Amino acid sequence: MPDPSLFHGIAVLIDDEIGDQNSAIRAIQAQIEDGGCSVIGLADIPNAAKLANFRSASFFVVDWYLYAAPLGDALGVGTTAIPAGLKKENARRVIEFLKSLKQVRFAPVFIFTAGPVAEVADLLKTHPDLYDPSYIFIKSKDEVRQTGVFTVLADSLRQAPSAYVLKMWERQYEQAKNQLFLDFYGKSVLWPLILWKTFKEDGVPPSAELGNLIGRNLLSRMTPYQFDLDSFEDGPLKALEGDKENYKNILMKVLEGERFLPGDQLHPDSIAPGDIFKEGKHYFVNIRPDCDCIDRSKADQDSVQLYLLEGSKLSSGQIHFDSEYGEIRERDTETIIFPIDNGANISFKFKNLRIRNWGEIKGKRIGRLLAPFLTRLQQRYSGYLQRPGLTRVPEAALTPPTNGEGNLTAEDRPPNNSTVAPGNTRARSVNMWTATKSWVWHTWQRFTRHK
Repeated sequence: MPDPSLFHGIAVLIDDEIGDQNSAIRAIQAQIEDGGCSVIGLADIPNAAKLANFRSASFFVVDWYLYAAPLGDALGVGTTAIPAGLKKENARRVIEFLKSLKQVRFAPVFIFTAGPVAEVADLLKTHPDLYDPSYIFIKSKDEVRQTGVFTVLADSLRQAPSAYVLKMWERQYEQAKNQLFLDFYGKSVLWPLILWKTFKEDGVPPSAELGNLIGRNLLSRMTPYQFDLDSFEDGPLKALEGDKENYKNILMKVLEGERFLPGDQLHPDSIAPGDIFKEGKHYFVNIRPDCDCIDRSKADQDSVQLYLLEGSKLSSGQIHFDSEYGEIRERDTETIIFPIDNGANISFKFKNLRIRNWGEIKGKRIGRLLAPFLTRLQQRYSGYLQRPGLTRVPEAALTPPTNGEGNLTAEDRPPNNSTVAPGNTRARSVNMWTATKSWVWHTWQRFTRHK
């Protein structure tokens, strides 16, 4: 079971009964505090200004029926008689809050309700952009109070590996961040100004370079990571693999997220190697080094020149996959990137390098290729530029000699398959298949080499 201490930190509880000492939420609050967490209790949904203060919260607890109990008590009818219109408005407010929260702080959210859990789940399912069982967990207050809040939290985490990885990564990130700034503070309290001056003298954007330096140091301090996913049940993954079409679609999305960052996630003024542009059916990737993607003349940034390789989309039938090594076979004159831009296979050719200004093409950027896939592309292109020219091998040098009558000599004649034992049909089939496969492969290599 995942370590419950992953939830230690600041817990934000939003419940209209937070001020009632005898309420269920106060009992849950006591359990959280006894577990070593600090609790921020709110009786109402926070506005945008307050919400921004919770960027470091460990997890959130939200009551689904906000305002239902106080109004029911005031009317003397109880929560079950709350008008349907009021329940609908209350649900709308909670859902809007969850959407806003997701943009500010992506952290586990536990919706505790005194009503049916299925009712809340059905409402959330109508919002595909919000409903995600991997970080939103719906529980009844009675279950949480009786089972123990940290037991419920740990059980929920065990069903959501993405939430577990998030919490583990955050733990190591916070440790590395604290150690990084402590180390540099020990060197000099003026270390940011020292580096800032150095970057300015070098003619590079000091803000971007300072951020890169911090990022590199953070990564070095965070690795190696201490993830342990072996304790998670593999039932959900096996069930997903059973639905081959759905599994393939999800697999493509995950692989694309590994190597391709969509354009809407990039700063509009950020220029970097790996930037991918699309014009009509054609793709272009920038391979110019970082240091050359900077306007050192302090003129218009739009004048920065990009070195672009042109690419085109390939069909699945044009992809040659090597199942033994799990890689796509490529010619020496190309690099194939797969998948990007909603699962597309793109072949970037090395033959033609185009030079275009950033201002001319910036509006057509669709994303950025990430390392190490970008690094491999740049290295393969570098090797292409330095390839030596070799003389052709005369075909006669590789053609087996004949006896003068057009027949192969005995020593060059292929072995007679009839020598295989009659009952060994399996061996005969394997030999024939191996020979055929080798012939096809060498023929294809000769054909592509001359293209």
